[in-house]
Amino acid sequence: MISISSSILSFTLARFTEEYAGRDSALVAKWNFGARGEDDTDGQFYNKGFTFDLFDSYQVKPMDFGSKSFTFTGGGSDVGIAYDVEMNGNDLLQLAADTVVGATYADIYAPFVFKITADINDGAADPEPGMFPHLSSCGDDWFRLSDIDTDEDGYFSIFDHTGDQRFFSRGSQDQVTVTVYWQWNTSCYMNDTGAASVTPNPSTEITGHYLPYYQDAYEQYYGPGGLDEQRNAAAQAVADYLEEHGSPSDDESWYTEYNQLVEAEHAAIENCETSLMTAYDDYDTAAVDALLAKDHVKVIFRITGEQIRPE
Repeated sequence: MISISSSILSFTLARFTEEYAGRDSALVAKWNFGARGEDDTDGQFYNKGFTFDLFDSYQVKPMDFGSKSFTFTGGGSDVGIAYDVEMNGNDLLQLAADTVVGATYADIYAPFVFKITADINDGAADPEPGMFPHLSSCGDDWFRLSDIDTDEDGYFSIFDHTGDQRFFSRGSQDQVTVTVYWQWNTSCYMNDTGAASVTPNPSTEITGHYLPYYQDAYEQYYGPGGLDEQRNAAAQAVADYLEEHGSPSDDESWYTEYNQLVEAEHAAIENCETSLMTAYDDYDTAAVDALLAKDHVKVIFRITGEQIRPE
């Protein structure tokens, strides 16, 4: 189990320069750009020390999922504010395989997928920001960090930068709410390993005991007539034959039927060992071990605001 958190809110000062009678005068404008988490006091925004804990400070384990929101506002500032939200998940990217004892795969990624939305309040005067073009590597706008281009520090903007739609106008009280959906989902990573070919399923619905992608593998393994039942039946067939006919003779002559039963048992064992559920379990075990070997694991969201120079 891995304890993971995220934080950081970054602001610039609202300062601009105007000319008066041939000289420059520095004006410090009222700057109310602030942010709050969904669990913070309603209506209270912070322009210092805001932290955002994506995983609620609990111990994350395979197949966990959830969502968390934070809101930021222009707060009626004296200047227009161009804003951005950047994400940094470097700690969840490729994990050092040499820290994992008996790792199954050469390249281990923490199997998290994300979906991010941003909505502005009803009746807003300012434009709703456009989201960055998701690669949909897992379907339905879910993405893997390993598929995203980042800057040298590991950050990428969650917004589309092809247009100029990320601003609060002067005096704006509008609010933008960002919701981050996350999920531990190994199905979105299995095709990279060569161990199994699966259709990624990022649904957060619980169909039985597990998320759908794992539930299917579980039913294949433990369901009626499944791989585990086939293995037990094959082993029992060998045991029944030996009980009826005794051990193979001392002169090393083997019963043809016995050899066929043993071959069937070995095939059933191999089917279990190469099953999709086993592949999921092996990957999850390697990922957990690699994460626990790290000193810390953080997902950082950086909210920035810069003044728009007055006309």
